[in-house]
Amino acid sequence: MTRLNLSVTKKQKRFIDADEGEVLFGGAAGGGKSYGQLIDAMLFALRYPGIRQLLLRRTYPELVNNHINQLREELNGIAKYNKSEKVFTFGNGSTIKFGYCNNDNDLLQYQGAEFDVIFLDEATQLREEWIKKITACVRGVNDFPKRIYYTCNPGGVSHGYIKRL
Repeated sequence: MTRLNLSVTKKQKRFIDADEGEVLFGGAAGGGKSYGQLIDAMLFALRYPGIRQLLLRRTYPELVNNHINQLREELNGIAKYNKSEKVFTFGNGSTIKFGYCNNDNDLLQYQGAEFDVIFLDEATQLREEWIKKITACVRGVNDFPKRIYYTCNPGGVSHGYIKRL
């Protein structure tokens, strides 16, 4: 089996090790927030066979550039990527689905969806009502952790909402 080579900063480790229901990693660009999410999602997938995760950003091209391309290299031999479904599937049945929400119509793809863990990358770029509807998909009758992880830079349309959280 291929072995992951993971290197994280102290801040990323605190983010990854957090076990609260909602976790935020904020700060200026270049602080490793997105990479911290990738590592956390990979570790959840390996630790909990069958866990269902969603990593969401505003647009699909942002996901490709900031997450999918990197994970294809990191998970080579560990998980398979299905481009049409936008999902990595691990040998143990765990999944990391990639989603986007750039307008109200994009929310329809999450209606009735169920995830154990959701990662909202650049959460302040998403409207508050979108965030609420998407995070309502964290549910299920299993023993997996139920968590929501937010990363964000200062500013954005939901800066005030994220700050209140």
